[in-house]
Amino acid sequence: MGQRGDAPEARGIEVPAQESLELAINVLGVREDGAWCAIALEMSLRGYGETFEAALVELREAVDAQVSFAVQNGSLDQIFIPAEPHYFKLYADVKREALKCRLLDRTETSLPDYRAGDIPLPKPTAQRFVCATA
Repeated sequence: MGQRGDAPEARGIEVPAQESLELAINVLGVREDGAWCAIALEMSLRGYGETFEAALVELREAVDAQVSFAVQNGSLDQIFIPAEPHYFKLYADVKREALKCRLLDRTETSLPDYRAGDIPLPKPTAQRFVCATA
C-alpha cells in the first residue's frame, strides 16, 4: 500500500507527459422549448441547435474562435470566464445521474432535458482566427 506522499508512479498510476495532457471544457446541455443550448462552463460560451450534438458543433466553433482570438491578441485571461455557479452544480448532478444510469445499465434518466459532456480545448494558433476587414 502506498503512503500518502508516494509519487503517482510509485502507486502504479500512469502520469502523462505534459505535452500529451489533453484539456477539455466541461459542457452542460439544457433543452428548453424543444431546442438545445450547450454551455461551456469554464468559458461561459453557448452553442444552440435542434439536438445536443448540433449545439456542441456550434459551441466548438465559438470555443475555437475565442481561444484563437485571445492568443492572437495576447489576452489569455479572456479565455476562462466561468459560467454562473448554479450551472456547475447542475452539471455535477447530471454527471452523477449519468454515472448511475451506466452502472445500473439503464438508458432512461430522470433528467431528460439535460446532458453533460466535454469538448477538447483547441491547440491555439494565431493563424486560425481570421478577421474580416471592410
